[in-house]
Amino acid sequence: MRFEFGDYVLDVDRRELRRRDEPMTVEPQVFDLLLYLVQNRHRVVSKDDLIAAIWGGRIVSDSAVTTRINAVRRAVGDTGAAQAVIRTVTRKGVRFIAPVEEQGTEEPRLSPAPIFAPPPSVMRPSIVVLPFRNASGDPQQEYFTDAVTADLTVDLSRIRDIGVISAASAFAYKNSALDVRQIGREFGVRYLVTGGIARADGPVRTNIQLVDATSGEQLWGDRFEHEFADLGGLANAITGRIAASLNFQLVRAEGRRAERTSQPDALDLRLRATSLFFGSVAPDRTLAARDLLRQSVMLDPTSAEAWARLAEVIVSDHLNSWNNTGEDEVEEAQEAVDQALSIEPSNALAHFAHGLIQRARGEHHSAAEAFSRAIELDPNFALAYAHRGNALVLMGRPDEAPALVQQAWLLSPHDPSIGIFHWIAGRAYFYTGDYEQAVSWLLRSIQARTNLWYNRLYLISAYGLLGKVHEATRALAEFGRRFSRPAYTLAVVRAQEGANPSNDPVVLAARDKFYEGLRRAGMTED
Repeated sequence: MRFEFGDYVLDVDRRELRRRDEPMTVEPQVFDLLLYLVQNRHRVVSKDDLIAAIWGGRIVSDSAVTTRINAVRRAVGDTGAAQAVIRTVTRKGVRFIAPVEEQGTEEPRLSPAPIFAPPPSVMRPSIVVLPFRNASGDPQQEYFTDAVTADLTVDLSRIRDIGVISAASAFAYKNSALDVRQIGREFGVRYLVTGGIARADGPVRTNIQLVDATSGEQLWGDRFEHEFADLGGLANAITGRIAASLNFQLVRAEGRRAERTSQPDALDLRLRATSLFFGSVAPDRTLAARDLLRQSVMLDPTSAEAWARLAEVIVSDHLNSWNNTGEDEVEEAQEAVDQALSIEPSNALAHFAHGLIQRARGEHHSAAEAFSRAIELDPNFALAYAHRGNALVLMGRPDEAPALVQQAWLLSPHDPSIGIFHWIAGRAYFYTGDYEQAVSWLLRSIQARTNLWYNRLYLISAYGLLGKVHEATRALAEFGRRFSRPAYTLAVVRAQEGANPSNDPVVLAARDKFYEGLRRAGMTED
């Protein structure tokens, strides 16, 4: 069957959109959404209809639906302002209004609100949170475990490109004896989350597992405790930590799956790049991630997440003085952020990347605002909390940073950027003059991230300022063995500190102490 409208032909059998006989590249989900709108052009299609048909009833955000509708509009030469093909009906939904001619109409037309299931080859990753077990033995605590299940389901719906089965559907399997693989087949998901909560007189203990729905294999697990303070705060702490951790674990799992794909699409490339970036942050890996993300946005220029991730990786290289990433590349990152925000103004990662760019330009108040906006959009964005703390350090308010780092750590204690959390706290204490505390945090940072120059140099300086000459000279010698090119002198250090410009008097005074400590450790001027 084919649908013809204007210069376009939508070929259902070939799953192809053509304009003037030229095939167009569209994402599978964009094709599915366009087809659904064309087939149901006799009526206004609501958001709930779209979620049921295109996302299989999974929880998705309003912005995700809007982004896909805008992608369909762009594919058929329409805009939100013109609405010549797809019209928005305020508070009702959208309707395909362009005249359509059908070819091969012997196939029956779909009923008004069908459930459209895309072929398995184009299905996106999906997950269900099974009702948590009440491991306390007290039936009175059942409501609490149910609340955590429901809240976690909502939190996971913020993760990009992961469909989440609604909690209402999942609760049908409460206390079910079915094998997780059978439940996975019935829901049609790739992953399941299982867990239990034990709440008694002492700490509240939580365990969590991420399970492959096909094999039943446990991909990841965690166990942790929280002291009971207030009920709402406890539930938020538990769900926030789990959601932040699952975000990374799902990206890694999907990244491994994408690596096995012989013909990766835009999403496969983005997931592979993100998995690479999370796996081990090093210059060669960030360079490879940049290449994959550039390929991804070429295939799908409507992906706000891909543009935002590309901007984050590029500006991170600049801030780390990696891969000869200079001002031209920072401008590329800015253009990528602008693209992301024009597609999806509420994209948390885009605001985060914008904050990093503002930091590189010395606009630390604007950076702090961008990180705050990212947190507002995604309250589980651990790295945004830490970088807001870093912005406060560079604004001359280092005493406020450790609390934000602590919040980041509570949300994501196994975060791929945990070494950065520790570094930010270490530099904050250094700027306040508490060099003993600085040493403690900087040592942890080095243990987690051995390939950074700045955490080691601040440790060397702190040792020098504390009069620990032996530790300072030994650490400087080790630094020289690891970072021999360029040969680090105070002139080189000052130039690299320039990646974080600041004219704040507190920052300038702290940097003078930083250089003094390096001098005491034996670093030369030139």
